[in-house]
Amino acid sequence: MKFSRPVFIVSIIIALVSLGYVAYQMFWGPDRMDLAGKSLPELLENGGLLGLIAIPAVLIISALVMRPFMRILFPDQIKGGVTAPARVLKVWDTGVSINDNPQVGLLLEVTPAGGSTFQAEGKTVVSRLQAALVQPGVTAEVRYDPQRPQRLQVLNLRLQAPGAGNAETRLEELDRLRERGLITAEEYCQKRDQILKDL
Repeated sequence: MKFSRPVFIVSIIIALVSLGYVAYQMFWGPDRMDLAGKSLPELLENGGLLGLIAIPAVLIISALVMRPFMRILFPDQIKGGVTAPARVLKVWDTGVSINDNPQVGLLLEVTPAGGSTFQAEGKTVVSRLQAALVQPGVTAEVRYDPQRPQRLQVLNLRLQAPGAGNAETRLEELDRLRERGLITAEEYCQKRDQILKDL
């Protein structure tokens, strides 16, 4: 992702400059088309109409093709969005990749400060070298629209190598269970002592 945006921008600039050069040659260059005073049948006969249609058609097709990549590389900012921690519940491959880096879909459990926990789906591009680390249980930071909580952006994933931070993850999960009232204070203390003993 680090180099994707500059490469994408440079590619767009090259494409626009090339299209501009072609348009210049067609209408102002030495071999420009002479359109003055010609009827529609004459333009069809000498191919002038095809040239007039080709440039806007190429621009429209290019914009439609690039739109999904623009949305991935330059996602819409959520105005007035709320930042909150989240936990990954499910991961799937979207079939999209940028510079060989896969875009993954995530089912997230978002825990806003002072609010109710909710689930929402999001997408993010991850390094292909770290794709195997994106698994259920990984924590993330997201920004969501308080008016439409299902609209969110994944700001970052806290990826760790296997085994690293395992105790920390277990303690966080234990805290979450206690906060939701799913375990008693006694069970919490016993499990916490057991995790710390395994360090």
